[in-house]
Amino acid sequence: MEYITGFDRMLSIEEDGGKGHHLKQLTSFGFNVPEGIVIGASFYRKYYPKPPVFTYEDEATMASQCQEMAEKVRMTSLPEAFARELEERLERFPAGGRFAVRSSSTYEDLAGAAFAGQHDTFLNIAPDKIAEKVRECFASLWQKHAVLYRRYQGFEQAGASMAVVIQRMIEAEVAGVAFSVDPVSGNLDYVLIEGNYGVGESVVGGEAVTDSWIVDAVKGEIVERRVSEKEYYVVPVEDGVQTRPLPPEYRATPCLSDDRILEIARVTKKIEGEFQSPQDVEWAYAENKLYILQSRPQTTIPPRFTRDESAERFPEPLTPLTWSYVEDAFNASLEHSLRLMDVHLPTRPWFALRNCYVYGNQNAVKLLAMNKPIQLRTADSLVDELTFIEEKFRWVMELPNTWTRDLDTYLIRVGKLSAASFQGFSATDFQRHFKELFSVAKEYFLPNIAISMTQGFLTRTLLEYIAVVKGDMYEAQTVLKQIITASGTKTGQINRELYELAKRVKQSPELMTLLAEGGKQALAGLERFPAFDEAFRVFIDNYGHREISFDYYKPTWAEAPEVVLDLIYLAATSRKRENIGKKEQVGKMASLKATQELLALSPKPLRYFVNELVRLTLTYTYIDDLEHFQTTRVNLLARKAVGALGNRLMEAGQLADPYDLFFLVKEELESIDSFELSAELQEKIALRKEAYLRACDQEPVWDLTQESEAADSEKDAEKDGALLHGVPGSPGECEGDIYIVRGPEDFAKMPDQSILVARTTNPAWTPLFYKAKGLITESGGPLSHGAVTAREVGIPAVMCIRGALTKFENGERIRLDGKKGVVQKLDVQTKAPMS
Repeated sequence: MEYITGFDRMLSIEEDGGKGHHLKQLTSFGFNVPEGIVIGASFYRKYYPKPPVFTYEDEATMASQCQEMAEKVRMTSLPEAFARELEERLERFPAGGRFAVRSSSTYEDLAGAAFAGQHDTFLNIAPDKIAEKVRECFASLWQKHAVLYRRYQGFEQAGASMAVVIQRMIEAEVAGVAFSVDPVSGNLDYVLIEGNYGVGESVVGGEAVTDSWIVDAVKGEIVERRVSEKEYYVVPVEDGVQTRPLPPEYRATPCLSDDRILEIARVTKKIEGEFQSPQDVEWAYAENKLYILQSRPQTTIPPRFTRDESAERFPEPLTPLTWSYVEDAFNASLEHSLRLMDVHLPTRPWFALRNCYVYGNQNAVKLLAMNKPIQLRTADSLVDELTFIEEKFRWVMELPNTWTRDLDTYLIRVGKLSAASFQGFSATDFQRHFKELFSVAKEYFLPNIAISMTQGFLTRTLLEYIAVVKGDMYEAQTVLKQIITASGTKTGQINRELYELAKRVKQSPELMTLLAEGGKQALAGLERFPAFDEAFRVFIDNYGHREISFDYYKPTWAEAPEVVLDLIYLAATSRKRENIGKKEQVGKMASLKATQELLALSPKPLRYFVNELVRLTLTYTYIDDLEHFQTTRVNLLARKAVGALGNRLMEAGQLADPYDLFFLVKEELESIDSFELSAELQEKIALRKEAYLRACDQEPVWDLTQESEAADSEKDAEKDGALLHGVPGSPGECEGDIYIVRGPEDFAKMPDQSILVARTTNPAWTPLFYKAKGLITESGGPLSHGAVTAREVGIPAVMCIRGALTKFENGERIRLDGKKGVVQKLDVQTKAPMS
């Protein structure tokens, strides 16, 4: 087996490791990447031992196990034949050159785990020292902090393997890192660039003071600059690299010109486009050329909440109980669906409730749209991908069958729950019922987001293919509409039956007159029209779970049949003539004709694929509508159960309205263990109902990111010496007690959920992040190890607060805002708290 390959030969990420795989991709995309080779991970798997079963509960034992494993790897020499082959490959590079020897773990630089700094890299290495450094890279797989990081990320230790990248060393004049999306603000148009003189180690390491810029990539403008008083830089020396003081004349001088800043931003966004996801890019300038040294996915991007995507789906305020149940089920489905689809979404959550209105994470929407699993450049290029497509998307063909099979189980369980009478139910019985209902709904809903996303993906792919074949996007849209008309939906079926009822009304002037009085009045008189009354009751029995509102707080058709009568009357009095049966038949014929024409225009090798693409698009369009229809069965059951418990509490004098329970959240409702509400819950209900009713009369703020910030309170705090400004590192806010860590001797005493304060952090400190509530450092910026790890772990961080170790004391209480880059001391009296 060939263990050493050049950057021109693409292998899997399991063989090349994260770093090696991405460097090969960058090379194939045509970026200016220093040439190199990769020692495949299969070499490590064959010649090096498996790890022990680590004793995580005993830190000292685990540290000893890690050290022993690393030493065992380090002392294992490379086989002679392999060493000769490596030497021969290195001789093909220009004579006298130096190399960067870089670890490339198979778990490294993945979309969900960066492994920033967890493994070793060696710069400016002479050819005769490379074999030794390769063994050091292998050994770094078992450093204690790397082992703990894998455990935290959920990776199996036994599955870990290591590839090694050996790359021509670039003696950079200036180097650094760029994020294609600003990781602090979450603005998808902004590129964050950080740099320093010399090679990039001073930036990547996160310990040096560096320059940074934010570029609006759409406008091509620099929108923010931070030129710092840089103290030192890293330069190549005989045995590697060395940190040296920066000459005074360069310390306050920006390390990049505006032209170079804009060039880095353009190239970074181009890399993002090729990878179809936000990227963390290492770059360097040498001899006036921009080199790309690495690119990996950004693992975390803050949400940007707006009403753009949620205003149509959630037009009205929602009650707390509905949202707490829906959000729980939705988040579980999102994670399940993304895993099923093998899609990484670096931003969470998808939705948020503010002032009773639902806001959508617009970054999530845009980032998912950026992902195109199938590249449709030409029909011929698609032929080459057919085998890959069939293997990767096998689950797309299987999901409709498994979902339909599991639907029967869901409906049986729902039928059982709907039979509950609630008479004689104890408070414990109600809790058991709520939990079972939620369990049934949550389990059923798990794959449903995947169905919706896949329906959108298939529709876009079909549209793009038609456009490739037709050569005209406008014509492609017309053809797509013709094809989709054959899908048929449950909603269409309900509308047909609604119009059938409307036709009956048209045939009876007396019935028309009755319905003209309004649904509520008409209900009492329907008995005079027994044939229509029976048909109407059957319709309500079949579709009574249809919601008037998304909120379970509002009644469904079964509880408000007058709404359906009003809809029937509207259909009966409409001037528009509807012949739904004929319209559906014509639609199916048009769909069949459009599909046949599309197949005739397709190359023969693609015709089966195109036929399957059309079939699956129609299938998913149908089941996407059907899954929503079946999901809403829960609405009626939830409202009935909550109303039944509410009635018992109202009879006991605990509630004014049985449905006031909707102003509790899931955990609070499920804590009710008797037919008596605590004063605390009664107060929460009153306050939340008041807020809900107020929200019903207000227009919601459209974009939460544009809400005004409490600048005045910050100014007051600053005057009192309570506010300290640093550099935003990881978004979020927290309040807690300070714990200062000067070195490893302070690790063991760190209290859980304290705010870590340090001069800087490095990969060996990673375990501290799992205990910390927030992070403050004296140096570094948003691309430093501390900031990157804080964002991955999900804690706020403020970097570069000079003298932090002397400005704070252990146990001191502070409030930290990682998005603004400010820290407020809470023991200093201020006029108003920081927002």
